[in-house]
Amino acid sequence: MNNKTAIGLATLTVFLNGLIGHLYAPSGIFLTPIVLTITTSLVCLGTNNVRAIQRSVLTYMFVALNDISVKLYSGGTHDLEGLGWILGLLFIGLLPTIGILSASISKMNQETLTSKSAAIALFVVLTAGHIMMFCKLGLEYGY
Repeated sequence: MNNKTAIGLATLTVFLNGLIGHLYAPSGIFLTPIVLTITTSLVCLGTNNVRAIQRSVLTYMFVALNDISVKLYSGGTHDLEGLGWILGLLFIGLLPTIGILSASISKMNQETLTSKSAAIALFVVLTAGHIMMFCKLGLEYGY
């Protein structure tokens, strides 16, 4: 599979989850772990000649895009209880995501140990920053 196809399929997966979450609430929230696993697999296993840092950033972008679409466009009451479910399922989805990302980066022979470690650390820092910055996104009526 070439890079454009893998990234396109990952984008389509996140878009479809957002659409499912909007039309059939709360399915999009409950599908989050599956969507994160699929998009991470597509980015990490379906792309060729992508550096470790780029894989890390692409994986984070799909995690963030899915999280934002679920928080803004999923149907239902947007309250703290729903936010707890969203964050809980996000953390469940991050477990296989970090595992797949770490395994794919560790198998990259052309990368140094420093760049591999930096790529995994970058993903963790970006994800933690995203959660801190967007933790209450969607709770208010004015965006």
